[in-house]
Amino acid sequence: MVSALRRGRETPEKERLGPPFRIFQSAVVSSDLADGIYKIAVPLLALGISRSAVAVSVVGLAVRLPWLIATLPAGVVADRYAPRSVMRWASAVRLPLVAVMCALAATDRLPLWALVVTAFLIGCAGIFVDVAAQSQLPRLVPVDHLPRANASLQSTQMFLAQLVGPALGGYVIALGSGGGLAVVVALYVVTVWSLGLLPEAVLKAASHQEPVRPSPAASEDRKRSSFRSLVGELGEGLRYFRGRRDLARLATAAAVNNLSYSMCLTMMPLWAVTPGRLGLSETGYGLLLTCLAAGSILAGPVTGRVLRAVGDGPVMRIGAPLLGVCFLALAVPSVPVVALGLFAYGLVSMVWNVAVVSYRQATIPLPLFGRVNAAYRWLTWGVIPFGAMIGGALASTAGIAWVFLVAGALPLIAAVVLPPPRPSAAGERTDGGADAPADRADASRAAQD
Repeated sequence: MVSALRRGRETPEKERLGPPFRIFQSAVVSSDLADGIYKIAVPLLALGISRSAVAVSVVGLAVRLPWLIATLPAGVVADRYAPRSVMRWASAVRLPLVAVMCALAATDRLPLWALVVTAFLIGCAGIFVDVAAQSQLPRLVPVDHLPRANASLQSTQMFLAQLVGPALGGYVIALGSGGGLAVVVALYVVTVWSLGLLPEAVLKAASHQEPVRPSPAASEDRKRSSFRSLVGELGEGLRYFRGRRDLARLATAAAVNNLSYSMCLTMMPLWAVTPGRLGLSETGYGLLLTCLAAGSILAGPVTGRVLRAVGDGPVMRIGAPLLGVCFLALAVPSVPVVALGLFAYGLVSMVWNVAVVSYRQATIPLPLFGRVNAAYRWLTWGVIPFGAMIGGALASTAGIAWVFLVAGALPLIAAVVLPPPRPSAAGERTDGGADAPADRADASRAAQD
């Protein structure tokens, strides 16, 4: 894998990633722009119903709980069916759910229980979109282009989902309408339409790549839809993940970071919006969150250079502790300091995420990628609901500032107790005895599904 990523760094910067990637990128960013508006609108809608920390925490739990429940099944589905089809159908499922929430919000008839239920169901559909998207990307670009593709995709996602989305979401909710959710519906329609354009481009791209031919036994097993077969397929991915201790340790670092992130973002509205300590309006709160995106957008064009200069190994080891320092800055009751902390978090997290995601995509066999990646993300994102609960409990008992202090301390402690290992070299046997294939051809030979 290390050699594969090095080849990626030696790829000429001006070489294009190709039409299939651009079509895929347009679908992903339209979905993420919708998510950016949606995720800022939901907590602000909750504040309009109740300013109770418990109520806000419950809504935050509903938004984040799907990561714990839907991630592993989404991985099996992404391996069993074409990831593009999974993304398209899951995006279509979200449309009526967001439309119902939009209608209730626009007429001021949205009760807290309805917000919780619809937010949970929309979140479950979104999990299938996100898991399938990471499975689709290695099928669109060569492995040596993965760092560039991930940096381009994530920086664009941050610009739309974290910069434009929160600002637009905060603005429309400040007007007291469901207009932001109507925009979400329209953008999900664009996502479904864009994914419909992808098959022909994918076929053209696939003609230049070595096909992955599943064994007859595996093909027959895919035809079965019994619960037992689903569990068996999931177990295969979990066994591979368990054998990759490098992935397990990276997952631990990411899980602690996401736990802290969830704690902070769940309670941030109470800290920032008047009568909170920062004294911002709802629109100002949306603009404050754009600092997070600004750091990521700035990091996007230079991520490749950083990885070439520093190396993905050091980046993966020091990234998580640096993010802990960023969380600590959020405890300072000063808008400039909080803005700086969010900006630094976006900057560091972009470089760290590109290194880690590219490492996973380059070393996990494609026929297993959906399930193994889902196991990784189940651990790293499944903790997010607990972050919402812990944040609410700390805010109610010790005060909101303690949420950020504890969130900042956790990644620093984890880095000392369980530091991430050095990445395995391509083709080298990992600690758990699983092979890390160097490229896509090796991946298809390593595990015929």
